[in-house]
Amino acid sequence: MDAPIAIGISACLFGQKTRYDGGHRLEQGLLDLLAGKVVLVPLCPEAECGLGIPREPMRLEGDSENPQLMTIASHCDLSEQMRGWIDQRLDRLAGEAVGGLILKARSPSCGKQVAVHGTGGAAFSPGLFVRACQQRFPGLPIADEEELRDPDRLADFLKRVANHAKNTQENQR
Repeated sequence: MDAPIAIGISACLFGQKTRYDGGHRLEQGLLDLLAGKVVLVPLCPEAECGLGIPREPMRLEGDSENPQLMTIASHCDLSEQMRGWIDQRLDRLAGEAVGGLILKARSPSCGKQVAVHGTGGAAFSPGLFVRACQQRFPGLPIADEEELRDPDRLADFLKRVANHAKNTQENQR
């Protein structure tokens, strides 16, 4: 029997209190649907890169092709700290044979489409972690919890995860 496929998941969706306000965004329904089908590997870019819990809220600012991670009130640029962690985490992620990612929608690190402020217009970008994952692992299925609330989209995501895992295993032979 094949080992279950590992999927990375935002720790706050897993119920861990890692959000800026010290809370979580537990997606129990999603976790119940995934139980027994995959192994979930919680991760939190902000907490794991040392930003603390709770912490000042952040957002993306500047150029949508290379946004900066800025705290909202104190306007502190945390981009380099986050990018340093991302480089290390992606190396570990490669070794964990993760078949996909389920990440927090609209997060400045994990969101697939996040507003970028200060551009003078409506601009969007993937969060810093998502952008780096897409660049390093172009075929890796990435979804957010909002899209996976739709049963058809969840089924499609799990098919893409299974195909990605199968292709990865075949390429390693």
